[in-house]
Amino acid sequence: MGARRRGRWLAVAGAAMSGVAVWVVVRFELVGWLGDEGHSARPVVEGLSWVAGIGGLLVGAVALVVAVRQGRASVAGDQAAVGPGGSQTATGRGVIVSGGVSGGSGSGPTVGVNLGHIGGVPPDPSSPAWG
Repeated sequence: MGARRRGRWLAVAGAAMSGVAVWVVVRFELVGWLGDEGHSARPVVEGLSWVAGIGGLLVGAVALVVAVRQGRASVAGDQAAVGPGGSQTATGRGVIVSGGVSGGSGSGPTVGVNLGHIGGVPPDPSSPAWG
């Protein structure tokens, strides 16, 4: 409940500050020089707006390419991880996985996985060995 109230106050404060900023700009005609054809800063501002626009398009295109590539990679990774290539057997002391494992932090043959006690109460961990 507190986060929602804080969000409302932030929205109201942001709207009030934006309103004050617009009022100051209009009241004191701070950007009136943009309409003046002969002002010396106008060509600089127009040039910077072109640079910003082209830069924004390039950043958007790169972001789109990266998103599409990541989407393809995750779909390919999901398809590769659907079925294991080897076999899995359960013993009294753990699970033995035979075959290759792909995905995660690496790929390659898996020797075995020891899950310890399955279905029972796990034992207390041993105290760390000091020195």
